[in-house]
Amino acid sequence: MGAAYLHMADETSPPQRDAFLAAMRRAASLVSVVSTGAPHARRALTVGSFASVSADPPLVSVCIRATSPMCAALEDHTHFTVHVLGEDHAHVADTFAGRPPEGTPYDFDCASWIDRGDGREPSLEDAAIVVDCLRLDAIALGSHRLFVGEVTDVETSGAKPLLYFDRDYCVPLVRTAGR
Repeated sequence: MGAAYLHMADETSPPQRDAFLAAMRRAASLVSVVSTGAPHARRALTVGSFASVSADPPLVSVCIRATSPMCAALEDHTHFTVHVLGEDHAHVADTFAGRPPEGTPYDFDCASWIDRGDGREPSLEDAAIVVDCLRLDAIALGSHRLFVGEVTDVETSGAKPLLYFDRDYCVPLVRTAGR
């Protein structure tokens, strides 16, 4: 067969952690930065767990490790913004993952931000997508908390999104018309 498959022997026997993590590395994910706390207590974190939940009403989710300071920040604020990174934002992803190529971890000066006023989170310049959310719920799940937000505004730029696959960044191929 050539491919290794992960299966559970029964419902009470979870897969081995290492096998699970190896399998999840093979699942490409959007690279996003979640931010909250504008204008006075801004925090941000890189996540690979941004997902659409519903179109009616528009809902999205992000998952954050429960011990992360970002988890507490999201619980302390009613709004958050998800910035889906564009193809040239690997340094932004690394900075908000705590491992900047240069400079200080979690430093907003690693990129250009657009002030949108009204106490809203500034948006990352050239982000592929920017989604403003009203936090609806925070659900404890294993080692993480799942935050669900109602979309209050969405912007797209046409930029190719940055993906994370097998511990590396990549950009999707774009099909041309007629293919």
